[in-house]
Amino acid sequence: MTSLPSTAKRKVDRDWLRQLILKHADNHPNMPPDLRDKALVVAPMVDASDLPYRLLTRRYNTSLCFTPMIHAKMFIDKPKYREKFWKIEGMPSQDRPLIAQFCGHDKNVLLQAMKVLEPHVDGVDINCGCPQNIAKRGRYGAFLMEEDNGDKIVEIVQHLTANLNVPVSVKLRILPTGIEDSLALYKRLVDAGAAMLTIHGRTRFQNKVDTGTANWDYIRQVVDLVGDRVPVIANGNICNLDEVRKCFEVTGVDGVMSSEGILEYPPLFTETNVESTGFKRTGPGRLQMAEDYLELCKEYPSEEGGQGSGLKCIRAHLHRFLHADLQVHTKIRDAVVKTFTLEAAVEAVSMIRELHEKTKHDISTEQLSWYVRHRGGDDDDKKERDSIVEEKKVSIDQEEQDQCCPMGDMFGEVCCDPNDGDY
Repeated sequence: MTSLPSTAKRKVDRDWLRQLILKHADNHPNMPPDLRDKALVVAPMVDASDLPYRLLTRRYNTSLCFTPMIHAKMFIDKPKYREKFWKIEGMPSQDRPLIAQFCGHDKNVLLQAMKVLEPHVDGVDINCGCPQNIAKRGRYGAFLMEEDNGDKIVEIVQHLTANLNVPVSVKLRILPTGIEDSLALYKRLVDAGAAMLTIHGRTRFQNKVDTGTANWDYIRQVVDLVGDRVPVIANGNICNLDEVRKCFEVTGVDGVMSSEGILEYPPLFTETNVESTGFKRTGPGRLQMAEDYLELCKEYPSEEGGQGSGLKCIRAHLHRFLHADLQVHTKIRDAVVKTFTLEAAVEAVSMIRELHEKTKHDISTEQLSWYVRHRGGDDDDKKERDSIVEEKKVSIDQEEQDQCCPMGDMFGEVCCDPNDGDY
């Protein structure tokens, strides 16, 4: 078993994350004072945490973003794939702080890929969270935690931290064998040089309809074990700012990461839909989110790089932003599903704008819809499944495939299910 003494000299100061957040704090003038030095984080999400979306969330107190999960070998070997996730000249200055997440099992390939982005990001991260079968076959994601009883990921972290000048972090789940084995592995990773751990308080078996509740008590145990040496970020069960504060209180973490909740409503880190507002939406409405996102897509078009899977990203975001509308107005949902141009996406959203104006839609009544699809009744789940099935039935010509196929399509299958906003 590979292990390092906990007294090994660390390249990165324990307080690096807090210092990074405070360095950019002036970008968030409406940040609640009690959260000013905390990391409010957008998760790394396949075909979801694209550049326009990240910029949208940063308008609403998100203080740290991750890129989508990037396959290290594909990033090195295939220029077209690389351009999907990264602008050659780097991301715009307002897209900081930023951590680039990679998946892979070859330490040298991971290092080579991370070296490309090292000058342009504030840290790099290793994906040990993806629970999909393709991750098992590819020897990455949550399955990398279990390979060689953890020796593999420990060796990778040691190699990367020895050869990179930015913080190296790891996003992890709870091992299927339980919290004690998980804690032992987390400590080994910190001993190997990991500068931060993000803990998704679920096992790899807890996903899709079996998502269940993230275990914050387990995350608290991680903080108690290694929190004096590295920052710890909690992931799971975040649907509004009340839950953010509760998570900080229960776990003692340095940051809170949201995925599915903030995917549907980017202003999640603001005082809206919380107890102090009577759980009414006092922030911008879901339709404004869709319209603002499309404007950012015009400003940062997919052909210029960095937007991920282009129109596939756009369709997916519209489906999440406007889930409550699309479950009722199925003809507009069909239009979104069959959207192959940005102009068509704008037109579909305009149709919803007309409906909202006609019905005198009250933004204050809006609540999360897509986020609760696996937490609500059977009818909601069925509508969601029907929508996804219908999208999969749409035929896409080869040119469209080449322009905006998901990352997994480049491997011959989808890497992460569109239902999983949390990897």
